[in-house]
Amino acid sequence: MTRVTRVTQAHRDMYEEVGAVRVEGVFDASFVARLTSQIDASIAALRDGTFARRGAGPVFRDIEFEDHDGYVRLVNLMPQVPGIARTILDSPAAETVAALTGATSLRLWLDATFSKSGLAGETATPWHNDECTFTLQGQHLPSFWIALTDVDAHNSPLQTLAGSHRDRYRYYSTFFAAGKPMPADYRPWSELLERVHAPDADIRTWTAQAGDILLIHPKTIHGAPPRRGSPQGRRLAFTLRWIGSDVVWRPNDLSFGLAPFDRSPLMVRDAPPPEELFPVVWRQGA
Repeated sequence: MTRVTRVTQAHRDMYEEVGAVRVEGVFDASFVARLTSQIDASIAALRDGTFARRGAGPVFRDIEFEDHDGYVRLVNLMPQVPGIARTILDSPAAETVAALTGATSLRLWLDATFSKSGLAGETATPWHNDECTFTLQGQHLPSFWIALTDVDAHNSPLQTLAGSHRDRYRYYSTFFAAGKPMPADYRPWSELLERVHAPDADIRTWTAQAGDILLIHPKTIHGAPPRRGSPQGRRLAFTLRWIGSDVVWRPNDLSFGLAPFDRSPLMVRDAPPPEELFPVVWRQGA
């Protein structure tokens, strides 16, 4: 079923030029309320030990759960909570990604939830880009960031370095184990930080209303300041990572991020990830 999206040519032009774009009102209030309720129920169950895991392994990866100082990070929630998967797949999410990127097919490979409250420094997101650590490469590999609360200038808005998606290089992430040699197409992490702190850096700040989305190119350098102002309130976002039609598996000695799929004999270097592991959830014309 094809759903109507709110994407215009101006949105596509912005994404191509800047490496990020906000599309307003992709999701209505009922979607926001439903997904927020599903996330909050999952967080509560994880905190009190009643969360019913569906297992781990090739189909259901286990959840990563970080919870401290007003900051909650959840990874791999959607495969464990069928209701969240239905909420996403019954929405215009995939059509919106395809309209912005030009992908002719889409698969999902990762979801991440970020909840921020209070004014602790942990509510900041350090400057980084995503592709540095990926075993996947391609233009159709974006992060689809859904605002589930209003995000003003004081509520840890996402920030991006405009044009950084056109970088020739990748950056040697601080997540990498110390002492590993740096491949020729990587640059020191200090250069990434120098770029965002340069006096002429074109930093874009993305405020949003609940239901808006931000699409971020995998090479775009981005981060978020800590929450400021009133300690009341919350910034809640749900993100999805997509595999589009030009994406291939190209690991190196540094990259990570697809475990346990990287160990599968079905994965072939420089080929698209197999549909047996990553089923197509949207295809043009289907």
